[in-house]
Amino acid sequence: MDLFEAIQNRRSCRAYRPDPVSRELIAELLAWAGRAPSAINVQPWEFIVVTGEEKERLARRILKAHREKKVSCGPGTSRPLPEPWTGRQRRLYGAMKAIAEPLQLDLNHFVGEGSCQFYGAPVAVLVCLDSLFPPVRMLDIGLALGNFFLAAQARGLGTCPIGLILAYEDEIKEHLNIREEKQLLLGLALGYQDPAAPINRLQADREAIGGMIRWIT
Repeated sequence: MDLFEAIQNRRSCRAYRPDPVSRELIAELLAWAGRAPSAINVQPWEFIVVTGEEKERLARRILKAHREKKVSCGPGTSRPLPEPWTGRQRRLYGAMKAIAEPLQLDLNHFVGEGSCQFYGAPVAVLVCLDSLFPPVRMLDIGLALGNFFLAAQARGLGTCPIGLILAYEDEIKEHLNIREEKQLLLGLALGYQDPAAPINRLQADREAIGGMIRWIT
């Protein structure tokens, strides 16, 4: 698949087929992620791949915590978003609601509980950073994840970044025996898209990039 085609067509997948993803293919995608640049080549990213029944047990543990704590999805900002950011979020939820309502799906329930279960994907990937690194090294993680998402798209796989599970980091660390000094940054759902699922027709709109650029010449 052409790189620009992968960029154009990649979207967050929220419904997956049960087909397993081979360990070899997952390892290939992570190898492409590891080709990303990083500060002084430290390559700070760490990945935990959870599949099979262990992934189902993890999802049940996260879902139980979610039903107890009832954390809602959001961008994690310290104060309410002003425009233009809140408008972009509002348009996305409006598009999702238009798909969910005819199916009699409660959107908050679908997104909240779906996130906790990695939307039924057969593979969950947890992204970690050692606490000895400063927060700026998260930029390196972002570069690696960009590679991962596009490599998955090129190989015919769907992905969805999942931030809600960070609210249940303690439960996840305990369940998977992740050391305390490892910071959980993101969860990823990975698998083959269900083409029949209406929610997978959704593609978030994008602002014209010109308004986000400041030219200095």
